[in-house]
Amino acid sequence: MRKFTSTVLAGVAAGALAIATIAAMSQPAQAAAGTYTPHGGPLVTLSGHDVTFTHVESGFSFTCPQLDMSGSLFDPSQSRPFGTPATTWDDLTTSGCTSSMGGDVTVDLTGTWGFAVTGAEVGSVSPAAITDAAMFVGAGGCSFSVAGDIAGTFDDATGAFTPDGSTQIISDDPAGFLCPILGITQGQAMDVDGSWTITGLTITNP
Repeated sequence: MRKFTSTVLAGVAAGALAIATIAAMSQPAQAAAGTYTPHGGPLVTLSGHDVTFTHVESGFSFTCPQLDMSGSLFDPSQSRPFGTPATTWDDLTTSGCTSSMGGDVTVDLTGTWGFAVTGAEVGSVSPAAITDAAMFVGAGGCSFSVAGDIAGTFDDATGAFTPDGSTQIISDDPAGFLCPILGITQGQAMDVDGSWTITGLTITNP
């Protein structure tokens, strides 16, 4: 009886270890621990050139030749943990935005966008992200809201932010006759491309 009990307990322990291992492997990757220090004046601007947002499932896209934002820098005397914003943008200016269908598009800010360094390599080029990039998109026959982050790299020497990933999704139920025809529904992914320049901000290790 003792041998049987020991065998059962050993099996339970092995199973628990396996479950714990699987659970640990399935956890999302955590940002590297550490901090960075933002520097610059009180005004920080984001200048976008030919910025394109693409609905991944349908290929529908809209491009803004100008997509500029301005905002303020957090206290530059204090370091910030990786992943937390160094600055926020709450003033949006766009011009000439058009869709892949040929119509004009309006883009309105629906929150305050941020900018954060997200990784441990702080230097001339750092992993970074535009955070909480929420907006309302009004296109002929299809309007919707978008929310999520835009990942990329920030070149401290040139001020260039280069997007290389996005967690943006359609965050509400789209309105308009064209949305169901295109297959645009809530929860679907958006991709981002274009040229971005940030002025009034530099970053260093503390």
